[in-house]
Amino acid sequence: MQRFVGLLAATAATAAATGCGAQAKPLPLAHWFSSTSAQRSVTITLIPAYTGAYAGFNFNGYGKGQVEVVVPVGWRVRIRCRNTGAVRHSCAIVPSPGFSSPSIHGSSTPHPQAGLQPGRAASFSFVAGAPGVYRMTSLVPGDEVGGMWDVLEIGRVSRPKVILLRGTAVSSATPALRTV
Repeated sequence: MQRFVGLLAATAATAAATGCGAQAKPLPLAHWFSSTSAQRSVTITLIPAYTGAYAGFNFNGYGKGQVEVVVPVGWRVRIRCRNTGAVRHSCAIVPSPGFSSPSIHGSSTPHPQAGLQPGRAASFSFVAGAPGVYRMTSLVPGDEVGGMWDVLEIGRVSRPKVILLRGTAVSSATPALRTV
């Protein structure tokens, strides 16, 4: 626990000193989500530490489940992870809190526990299989606990959709959309 608290304090201090998370608002939906019905595909861009929300432990300025992306069963999911933060972060799909490895084959950036170096990007894709609720998270130790997670639901729906818990305003007091 002391290691996590130290990591959290160091990350927040680094973010403040380097300007990481200088953006005040979350990234607009059109900049990080798209879908193509003809190709039955969804593209999600995750930018770790996009804002200072949750001490930089966020994707696109959202964290702690403030975003739920719903994808139809059988569609291809492409995730682009672009680490613009000051420290290492990764992107992965896991079934619930505390998992240290991806839950769907091929559903993480390379070496997800080590993370991508600042300024690096990686992509991965998979076919949305059986219905279920997952977390989009960083598997770098301390990131998920700090709030760097949102929700991915694979469902029996006809079209993909994104549910934002609370418009464009992000508050550390905002409750989680789901606790998966």
